[in-house]
Amino acid sequence: MICTRHINLGRLGPALLLLAAAAPVMRADLVLEWNTAMTHYTESQPQPGQPSVELRAYALAHLAMFHAIEHAGNSRGHPGAAGAQAAHDVLIKLFPGGAVDFNRLLEEQLATMPDGPEKMLGRNQGAEAALRLLAGRADDGFANGEGPYHPGTKPGDYQFTPPFEGYAHFPKLGQARPLALKSPSQFRVPAPPAVTDPAYAFDFNEIKVLGARHSPVRTADQTNLARFWFEMSAYGWNRIARILAAQHEGSLLEHARLFALLNTAMTDTLVASFDSKYHYQFWRPITAIRAADTDGNPLTAADPDWEPLMLTPPMPDYPSAHAALGGAAETVLAWYFDGDAQDFILPTTMVAEFPELRPRTFHHLSEAAMENALSRMLVGIHFRSACLAGLKQGRDVGAWVVHHADIAANR
Repeated sequence: MICTRHINLGRLGPALLLLAAAAPVMRADLVLEWNTAMTHYTESQPQPGQPSVELRAYALAHLAMFHAIEHAGNSRGHPGAAGAQAAHDVLIKLFPGGAVDFNRLLEEQLATMPDGPEKMLGRNQGAEAALRLLAGRADDGFANGEGPYHPGTKPGDYQFTPPFEGYAHFPKLGQARPLALKSPSQFRVPAPPAVTDPAYAFDFNEIKVLGARHSPVRTADQTNLARFWFEMSAYGWNRIARILAAQHEGSLLEHARLFALLNTAMTDTLVASFDSKYHYQFWRPITAIRAADTDGNPLTAADPDWEPLMLTPPMPDYPSAHAALGGAAETVLAWYFDGDAQDFILPTTMVAEFPELRPRTFHHLSEAAMENALSRMLVGIHFRSACLAGLKQGRDVGAWVVHHADIAANR
């Protein structure tokens, strides 16, 4: 049934009550169709995209949809036409390579709506929402995330990782303007363990064995789990949201709010994570294990030939952005669907590279978020402390977004 904690129908006013009554015509799945189109476009690209660029685009498209649908519902515009036009116009600007598919989807959706002044007004409202949002975010700093990086020289300092010698990814992304947070450092994580601490030695020895390319102790299921979650977080968590939305009855505006909140929270979490990453600049396991004879910790031992199960991304270890994104998504989805207990079966795009991977079954969102977080240790690219710190950071950002962001109001 529709969860009235998201939208109080008694406060919607006549226009939105008509919207609720016309739900079959408005097609609540219109939002899901645009979410599928945008994520499938980026998934289909021959070269992997930048998570910050893609997440920002998803967030802006869904925010434009939400604002357009809400505005049209409070006026004489057609909410479905408004939402479709808004998504289309944002995506055409940010993902021009997908123009053919985005144009086709817009035409298909508009064809299901009766012609008339309401449809035209809705389209105009959607176009205006897209223009306004894109103009407001034109100088938000996401396009300026790259820049020079000069590693430190002390044990524990991040060093360039092979094969990315001389390159660190987006060292200035943590300075971008968030969508909802007050500042990138609002939820900066506590400092990681010092390399001389026993806690660091525990993390070190755990990942040295479990995260190694040819680990003698990692189980087959742990290997599958690690590879399963290696896809970009935005793909998996938007897919989970679509699965859950299909299992719960919801209106057009409710679905618009869900995906706007989800992608806003994940985009802001990425900024917060990079703020923390480049504040602490902690070395990656591949560097730490190969250079353990320099760390001053008697509980660690170097292995100059150590390799992780999967390629290490070129950015500092702490905290794990992947874990943080899962924590944020888990929190938004649990809030929206009234609880952590959710049953779903999840496939992964990583099956293209690893055909043996099968969909995984979950009964709680937190179970999926923890798997997602610890997968980064099992593939050998993040210490456990980075995974857990990232997971908490994401949960903190997600909780703040659902309780303070404007799009979460008027439920």
